[in-house]
Amino acid sequence: MKPRRGDGLAVLSRLKRFEMENVALEMAEVNRALTQIEDERHSLMEQLNDRGDPDAVESTRVVSAFIRNVSETIHRKEAEAERLRADSAGIHDRLNGLFAEAKRIDLIRTRRAEARKQAVQEAETAAQAEGFLSIWLDDQR
Repeated sequence: MKPRRGDGLAVLSRLKRFEMENVALEMAEVNRALTQIEDERHSLMEQLNDRGDPDAVESTRVVSAFIRNVSETIHRKEAEAERLRADSAGIHDRLNGLFAEAKRIDLIRTRRAEARKQAVQEAETAAQAEGFLSIWLDDQR
């Protein structure tokens, strides 16, 4: 009895799907981080708008320092968000490439399975035709 040979394309397909899942998780983490940064930035902007009485002379220096610190924090958050967006674009491109490869592998698997099925049907048809021919030849004798 021959050892059963596994379908290499099926294994490759499972590996691609696993890799796609990992890249999708990575993309979800980046999107989650972007959302968190946007929420923090929005919160800081609200704090900046709600901070103190701008008409009070004694609080001008404190409010000015607060505004400067919040503005710097917002700029850092925006820079970090921009870096994450660039990372997200790269991850998105990788994911699209993996989807294309997986689709190509599935198409090849499908075509090969259809070709095997058609070959089996043709072999059965040929065997049946040969059987009918032998019966006909026996009847002719």
